[in-house]
Parts: sequence; C-alpha cells; structure tokens
Amino acid sequence: MRTFLAAAFVAFVLVAQGATGVAQTPAAAPNAPDIENGKKVFAFGNTSCSNCHGNGAIGGFGPDLAGQGLPLGRAAQAIRRPIWRMPAFDNTQVTDKEIADMVAYWNSLPKADKIGAWRTTFPKEPEEGQAIAAVTGCTQCHGNTLDTPRHGQGEVDGDFEWFKHMVYEHSTAQPEQWALLDREAAPSSTPAPGRVRMGNYDRKRLPEETLKKIYDWAFLDLGKLVPISARLVPGPADANGTTYTVDVANGAVPNKGLTAEDVTVSVMIPAGMKAVSGTGPGYKVSGDTATWRLPKMAPRDRQKMTIVLSGTAANNAVPRGSVSWAKPTAKEDAVVNFAAPNPAGRGRGAGD
Repeated sequence: MRTFLAAAFVAFVLVAQGATGVAQTPAAAPNAPDIENGKKVFAFGNTSCSNCHGNGAIGGFGPDLAGQGLPLGRAAQAIRRPIWRMPAFDNTQVTDKEIADMVAYWNSLPKADKIGAWRTTFPKEPEEGQAIAAVTGCTQCHGNTLDTPRHGQGEVDGDFEWFKHMVYEHSTAQPEQWALLDREAAPSSTPAPGRVRMGNYDRKRLPEETLKKIYDWAFLDLGKLVPISARLVPGPADANGTTYTVDVANGAVPNKGLTAEDVTVSVMIPAGMKAVSGTGPGYKVSGDTATWRLPKMAPRDRQKMTIVLSGTAANNAVPRGSVSWAKPTAKEDAVVNFAAPNPAGRGRGAGD
C-alpha cells in the first residue's frame, strides 16, 4: 500500500510540473468582473471550488489561488480543460462571467501565509480504491466513504456503467437522475436539484480500470446505501405535551432503486421529557428511547409516526433519532441521523 501511495503522489506531482508549459485559451471577454459575486460563486454553494481550494482560496487539496495574480485566460483553461486532478466544468455549471468574477475575487485577496489543510484528511491504512479516491480528490467533496454517490447509486441501483456515466458525463448524468426522482412523494436524501456542482472527469486522466477500483471498493466492499431520509417535526404544544411527527421516506426510483428491509426508527428522549403516547408500526418505549419497526421500505414508500413528549428538555436539548436497516448490508453509513429543530435557534434543524 505504501508503494502504491508513493507512486500515485509522484505521478500527480510530475503531471502538475508539466502543466506549466501548456498554452492558455482565454475566455470570451466578459463584462466588468464583480468581486463580490466571485466570492459568492466560489464560497457559498454555487460551486464546490472551496472544498479543494480552501475557504478564502488559501488552498488545501488544490493549490492556493489567493493573491496569485492569475491571468483570466489561464484560469479559464484550468476550469474548462484541466490537465491534473480537477474535472472540467462546462458553461452550465460555471459561466465565463462567473470565472472572471472568481478570478477578480482571488486576485483581490492577500497571499496566504501557508496553504490550508485538506477538507477531508487522508484515510488511515486505506484500501487501494479508497486511496485512489483520496488522491483523485473524490473524498474532498464526498468524504472518506463516498456516502453521497453511494446514496445516489441506491436511488437507481446503478452498476459500473451508471458510475462511469456519473463520473465522465456528470453535468448531464446528474440532471437525468434528478428528473427520475419525485421529491413530493418521497423526499430524497440527496440535495434538491439545482446547479450541478461536480465537473466531468477525463477518461485519459482517470481511466476506466482505475475508476473500477474506486467502484469495487465503495459500492461492492463498503456496500450499497438505501436513500432513506428522515425528519422530526414538532407540532404545537397542548395540555398533554408536544406531538412530534417522524417522517421517514425512501427516495429511490420505483422499479429501479433499493428497498430497505427490517427498518428500525429510534428517537432518543431528552432528559426532563417523558413519552406520553405514540402511533406507528411496532411503537414501544424502553428507557429513554422510543422505537418503531417497519418490515421494509420500498422505493417511494413514506411512513409517518408520532410521539407525544411532555416536560421540558434539560439544557435546551432536542429529541434526536436515527433510522437503520438490516438489508442491504453496508459496512459504512447504513444509518440516517435526524433531530428536531432547536427552539433556541442554535441547531441546524432536522438534519443536525
């Protein structure tokens, strides 16, 4: 494994060193660049640039961009036709004007004193496929277990051909999959449709045989993930207490996606509160935990359960819970955590 990692990093460094002599292709002349918009595009969710290039463009997995005086043409070349680890982004993902705005933003910043840390640290003692995913940059957006693409795979039970399409033609493959989902019928565990944030990888720089090693590790070894989502929503309080609704859904595509079998839904009752009653399949309370059992959740199945809690939670705590399933089995991430909104406004809501 150490030999593999050393060879991988050396190969990447050699490619990067050879990139400096590549001719640059300027972008089309845009209107006057907007630094504030460039900051927004780079840093606030329109793209995933900062995942690799760091908050404030100080670098991390990717090179630092702050205060480098980058020419627009060179930046456009690196975004549209990159030659290293970065995927290519087309005009549907980031426009020429947005590129010019980001360049203006980067060039307005002071140089970083030191390059930033990786957003996702390199995994300890990785399998070969995981190491490839890390040095390719996949883990900077998707984490060390690639849970996001594994949930996406579960939406349609995709095979290696699906994975190749998602990696090499992501700007079109992701909207195609979004179009298959019905978020009103069963909210998905993946983000709502919007701008496609991952670019398209080049088959020459990331060959199929290399991609297959990532696929075998993530989808076959770690295991497939059912795209289960869950919310815990409080209703108005009355004399009996507060009624919380647990809303669990399988966002997979009918006749395509995965079914979860032997599903357990649990809610932890905070200190100071007590379960008064509940509804839903297999409801029971043991100690400070309420549970429900569902034989299965097929694609687009949706189950709502309730629990009435009385009392006042200590330390502004909120009820929290999880959903797990027995099949299909997975070594990592086969659990969905959820929480009620924090009434003090300090939590992140149902997904906290």
